[in-house]
Amino acid sequence: MTSEEKRENLFSEALGGLVRVGTVTHRRMEERRVRVWFEDDQMSSGWLPVIISQDVTPDHEYDDPQWTEFETEDRVPQTGETRYVPHKHKIIRKPYMPKVGDEVLTVYLPVFNADGFVIGGIKRWR
Repeated sequence: MTSEEKRENLFSEALGGLVRVGTVTHRRMEERRVRVWFEDDQMSSGWLPVIISQDVTPDHEYDDPQWTEFETEDRVPQTGETRYVPHKHKIIRKPYMPKVGDEVLTVYLPVFNADGFVIGGIKRWR
């Protein structure tokens, strides 16, 4: 084995358990935590916090409702209407929270028995 291959093996061993892909099995919405099943070693995680990944309007606190508006792209009359009426829809933006069954990417701190975090969801092309 060459010295470069040895370095690659050491790097893989050191980082092998730090970044992992798993499936959400349980979630606690009020705490923003989930449990993740790792198929490769048939183990479940402890309760992992989900990283907050929401753009926040500067004039509001994080926990305030974050309203946004969007215009309807479909500019044809709606059912029962004789002409198109311009209008907007209000939606509330919320931080990402994976659902049970979602595939997620997790990161663990590089120490024994370390805490981990869910940094986002994965949508694989099928």
